[in-house]
Amino acid sequence: MDNSVVQTGRNLPTPIRVEDQQTLVEGCRQCESVSRIAIDTEFMRTDTFFAILALIQISDGKSVWLIDPLAIENLEPLRHLLENPGVVKVFHSCSEDLEVLQQALGIVPSPLFDTQIAAAMAGYGHSLGYARLVNAVLGIELDKHETRSDWLQRPLTDAQCQYAAEDVFFLVRIYDHLISDLPGERIAWIEEDMARLVAGAREPVDPELYYLKVKGAGRLPEHEQSLLKALCAWRERLARQENKPRGRIVSDSALLEIVQRKPTARNQLFRIQGFHPQAVRQYGEALMDQLDHGLAHDGVPEGFEIVDPPLDPDQRRLLKALRQVVEERAGELELAPEILARKKELEVLVRSGRSGAGLLVTPLNAGWRYTAIGRELKDYVESMPV
Repeated sequence: MDNSVVQTGRNLPTPIRVEDQQTLVEGCRQCESVSRIAIDTEFMRTDTFFAILALIQISDGKSVWLIDPLAIENLEPLRHLLENPGVVKVFHSCSEDLEVLQQALGIVPSPLFDTQIAAAMAGYGHSLGYARLVNAVLGIELDKHETRSDWLQRPLTDAQCQYAAEDVFFLVRIYDHLISDLPGERIAWIEEDMARLVAGAREPVDPELYYLKVKGAGRLPEHEQSLLKALCAWRERLARQENKPRGRIVSDSALLEIVQRKPTARNQLFRIQGFHPQAVRQYGEALMDQLDHGLAHDGVPEGFEIVDPPLDPDQRRLLKALRQVVEERAGELELAPEILARKKELEVLVRSGRSGAGLLVTPLNAGWRYTAIGRELKDYVESMPV
């Protein structure tokens, strides 16, 4: 694939500020007439559980619209555009954008194209940032000074508007370049990954399963993991209900310490690091109720999903060998190894042992990844001596 820089000027149009219904309708109608549009969002999530959508940027490659969701109540024309099957929605590193758009509009845009994933498929490197990709493909240096701006302030500054416009205007050019540069097989791989990404984004988040994400949970015995699950689920429900960040209630590390120390009175919670005294006063009694309830029940519930412990020495050696297999194959395909198989996916395969059953629950078991590397990894694990 040709990774040479495309010679192009900035030619950034004056962005259209969309602050009323008529301008929104006209902009969305224009975007409905093209085959692809670029999208980005700006949002704030410093003091809340849920992100506050502050701006939606859209470009058709010629114009840029900056849609103000704080000024427009009815975003139905935008929702219709984002669900239009005939218009590809181009994002860069889209996971947070999908989350905030689903929260605000109740939909996941599709069909989808993520230029970060596509750039990795084209050999530009894994998890390349937008500014670096714009420079690599278009030879343009972007100013990222507005990254941490207050996007809820009104009016937005000219510098903010230019930053927001650049985040989508050049994205269309990058999409066009990648589509023309990538062979058909790689585009099919990207489409497969995009379909999986959209399906995953549409899956509702289960607050009961947050404990599986807590670092260090795998080192706990089963009964303490069960306590951790209950406390994490309680905190998750409370954070959503009060729209507060999890850490403003009680941190992950504090919950780990609590299930290990098993305090018997609220006053003992003041000694827990990561549990702010004000939060102890506000939430301590409720947490103790959850803890006491969990301690009153011996064992773990039926069907409880255990957090895997750290790999043992033999498993670590196998993981290292599998990563070597992936690196060699990635070199042949001129891909970053992480695109072929992530470490977590390899760990699942390692834990399943010679049965190779772990392959069944990862993307390595189907589609292009099974052909490219999954079958080879399965054969490698099955060939190991008992």
